[in-house]
Amino acid sequence: MKAHRRTAITLWSCLSLAVLLAAPLAAQTRAAYSSRPAADRYADAIERARLIMQAVSDRAQTPGISAAVGVNSEVIWAEGFGLADLEHGIGVWPETKFRIGSVSKPYTAAAVGLLVQQGRLDLDAPVQQYVPSFPQKRWPVTTRQLAGHLAGVRHYDGEEFLSAKLYETVLEGLEIFQDDTLLFEPGTRYSYSSYAWNLISAVVEGASGQQFLAYMQEMVFDPLGMTNTVADYNDSIIPHRARPYMTTPHGVVNAPYVDNSYKWAGGGFLSTPTDMVRFGMGHIGGGFLSDETLEILWTSQRRNDGEETGYGIGWSVGADRDGRRLVSHGGGSIGGTTFLLLFPDDGVVVSIVGNARAPMSPGLAWTLAEPFLAPITAAALDASVPSLAGDWACSMKRRGEEVAAAHVALAGEPGDYWGQISIEDDDFQIAFQSSSGSQTRLIALNGGGRILNIWLSPVESGVEGSWIGSGATGGDFACSRQ
Repeated sequence: MKAHRRTAITLWSCLSLAVLLAAPLAAQTRAAYSSRPAADRYADAIERARLIMQAVSDRAQTPGISAAVGVNSEVIWAEGFGLADLEHGIGVWPETKFRIGSVSKPYTAAAVGLLVQQGRLDLDAPVQQYVPSFPQKRWPVTTRQLAGHLAGVRHYDGEEFLSAKLYETVLEGLEIFQDDTLLFEPGTRYSYSSYAWNLISAVVEGASGQQFLAYMQEMVFDPLGMTNTVADYNDSIIPHRARPYMTTPHGVVNAPYVDNSYKWAGGGFLSTPTDMVRFGMGHIGGGFLSDETLEILWTSQRRNDGEETGYGIGWSVGADRDGRRLVSHGGGSIGGTTFLLLFPDDGVVVSIVGNARAPMSPGLAWTLAEPFLAPITAAALDASVPSLAGDWACSMKRRGEEVAAAHVALAGEPGDYWGQISIEDDDFQIAFQSSSGSQTRLIALNGGGRILNIWLSPVESGVEGSWIGSGATGGDFACSRQ
């Protein structure tokens, strides 16, 4: 192993080791962590999150998934579901490390923010100021443009996403794309590019005077207590590393061998939901990055024509249906799917990850976060509310325009419904429901684990309400009895 390589070996905690040795195999398939006494306040929210994630695990055909939630600078809940290793029957634990794909970009954005704070990185200087070996292009390219996917640097091409080559240095990894022509004049278009972030890792090296991985460890991971985040070196012994899988029409198979050494900054880290939550809380808890720096990272960039892109520096930015500010990022890799969601003004962070392609979506993350934003309290069900049991023909609208027709079939009684929601050729089974006052909340999942939230209230003509799908977008929902 080269001298600069970092072999990722960490010690198990005494508690985890004792539990592992004492528990039978069947009990190892899920392990939960919750913080006391804060978790007592959020007991109902944790139980709802657990039920939803178990339903996703059962339906998504993903061997293992894991989730965590943080509130006000404290990890409230973390739990694993399913298997990290199918062949050996090893369960997912909160310490299980997964490939997080493009959630590596916000990690790298933290390094960029620190260097800007220190006055060592000018976001608007040509990248050659920090990476002299990078070829000059027709137009100047800046770090700000790279970080906002506005630079015209291309994304993966062909089989590049399946690269199995070991790249010894960050600069070596740039050889894949550095001689290619820019796709467009920087600033004129938004075009997502992981290779742009490969170049940013070289900028971090040039601005800091340290190797990229060393800087990340010293300045980001260590200060934020991210003890289970490492580079995805294939030859290193990394305890609790989940095996990567792929889901095919014929079932789950081992993912093909890939080497992610060419793209640490854009998609090359292993991490846990707990570490991702710690990372998010380090941003919204104060002290790690200044408010001025966070404003830079979390403000949507604009094209030259003034159009916002919805992406800042390493973060997607927006708001939910209630107007709460959101910053987030998803990640897809060979053998991994991830989503990280922050509510900066509310102090809530959610992370979810799986070891195959899985529905780790904005909608699922938002659904897990919602009860932690306002802890669930018992509310009396209005006894006069008519039953919603039966068959309903429904219309789903977005901004006043119908986007789909749906059929809802409910059985049971208020407060205890079950059934199915069919949208065109897709069937969603109800995984969780609650009723409060006159309103019924349904959370449903399809065979792939995609999530659908529906709120319904009786009206004279039938029922009316709203819906939110996996993309965290939604609209109005209205039904009449069939």
